[in-house]
Amino acid sequence: MLYSYRLGEKEKIKAVVNIVGPSDLSDPNFKNYSDYSFVENHLVDPATIPKGNSMGNFASPVNLVNKNSPPTISFYRNNDQVIPLSQKGILDSVLNKNGIFNQSYEFPGGHLDWMNEKNAPFLINKIDEFIKTIP
Repeated sequence: MLYSYRLGEKEKIKAVVNIVGPSDLSDPNFKNYSDYSFVENHLVDPATIPKGNSMGNFASPVNLVNKNSPPTISFYRNNDQVIPLSQKGILDSVLNKNGIFNQSYEFPGGHLDWMNEKNAPFLINKIDEFIKTIP
């Protein structure tokens, strides 16, 4: 999402497929994640962060969304101990506010349960349908 929302128009990115990705690192629910300090310390080289900006704001995809961002489809789990479900609502809200075509889905389970064999057809079909709607 970071790459797509930062460089989407320039790089001609057609769509974003987000599977349990963090969208807002400043979300208090995300900061409760047990390994959040690892994310905070290793996600972004501090030397690349503009003066006066925090790592959380700089590395949060929602802060890069604008009216030219690519269409986005997202999948989140309702019992994810890594990426809280609040990330879905935050991202959906920002995409909608900017008029970006988007779809998002919530389904039961934890962080890696999307790879579960019974969930694969659902994800594949939704991604296929979504991509077919993009000109």
